[in-house]
Amino acid sequence: MGRVARLLGRPAAKPVAATTACAVVLTAAGVAWYATTRSPGPSLPPKAAAPSAPAASAVSPTPGTSASPTPAPSQNPTAAARLSGPHALRSVDDPGDYISRSGGLGFLAPVGANSSLATRQAATLTFVPGLADPGCYSLMDAAGRYLRHYAFRIRLDADDGSVIFRKDATFCARSGSADGSLSLESYNYPGRYLRHRDNLELWLDPSESSTAYRASRSCVVVAPRT
Repeated sequence: MGRVARLLGRPAAKPVAATTACAVVLTAAGVAWYATTRSPGPSLPPKAAAPSAPAASAVSPTPGTSASPTPAPSQNPTAAARLSGPHALRSVDDPGDYISRSGGLGFLAPVGANSSLATRQAATLTFVPGLADPGCYSLMDAAGRYLRHYAFRIRLDADDGSVIFRKDATFCARSGSADGSLSLESYNYPGRYLRHRDNLELWLDPSESSTAYRASRSCVVVAPRT
C-alpha cells in the first residue's frame, strides 16, 4: 500500500508544480507585457510664460504746449514819444487836406495859410489819453467835443459819460503807409480804421491790403493850424 500511495502521489504532485511554474511564468510575462505596453498619460501643455513687463523709457514724453496768443500793443510801437496837446492831421494821399469837421460830422478838408480862423480851428485836434484805454488816444476839438464813430460814421460829440461813448471815442495809433505817418485804429472795433472815402467823408472802415486804402487811412501829425 505505501508503494501504491507513493506511485499515486507523484502524478498528483506534478500538476501542482507545473501549475505553480506556469503561474510564475504567466506573472512574469504579465509584468513584462504591462511594462512594455503601458503608455504614459497625456502630457500637460507647457505653462505659458508670463509676458515680461515693458522696459521703462529713459525719458518720459512731455506733452506739447501751445503758446498763448499775444495781444496787440495799444500804442504804436514805432512812436518815439506819446502825443499830447493840439495838433493837425494831414492826409498822406491828399497832402493839402486835413482831418476836420463840417457841422458835427468828420470830413477831410483843405486848410491853407489864407483859410479862416474857423477853418483852421476845425482842423486842430487835441490829443489826450484814451477815454477807454490811456495807452491809446482820444481827440478833442476847441469846443471840447470828442472825435468818435457812430454807426461807423466819424463825428464830433460831447462826452455823455457812457461806457460805449468812451470806447467809440478811443483810437490806437498804428504805423501808417508813409514814413512818419500813423493810422488810427478803433479801440472797440479792432481792424477798422479812421479813413476818408472818395467823397472826403470820414468813416471807420475795415482794413484792406491795397496801397490806396492804406494811404487813405494814413496821416502825418503836424503843428496845429491855429
